[in-house]
Amino acid sequence: MYVSVTTTKGSPGQPELGPVVGEQMLAWLRGIDGFEGLLMLDDDGSGTTLTLTFWRDRGVADRHWAARMQFRDRVTAAVNVNVEETVDYDVSFVHLGPASRK
Repeated sequence: MYVSVTTTKGSPGQPELGPVVGEQMLAWLRGIDGFEGLLMLDDDGSGTTLTLTFWRDRGVADRHWAARMQFRDRVTAAVNVNVEETVDYDVSFVHLGPASRK
């Protein structure tokens, strides 16, 4: 699995846009073969948002890089936030969900 992390910066205390933006992004991303998931993390105090998109592998993410960056730029311009950086990572471990309890 592969993840692309985009850091954006808006105004602190900016109205909560995460759910609306996330739904729009998800609708578009679902149409891309190899897309695995989306996670958005907001720090309202600083106006920083981390957007993580998960991909089956690096090849899939690379094939769609230009389209992803164009979409990213359209979305961030529409909600008036600045892209600080986009960094890609290989996922070495993940566990989501409740832990087993005995």
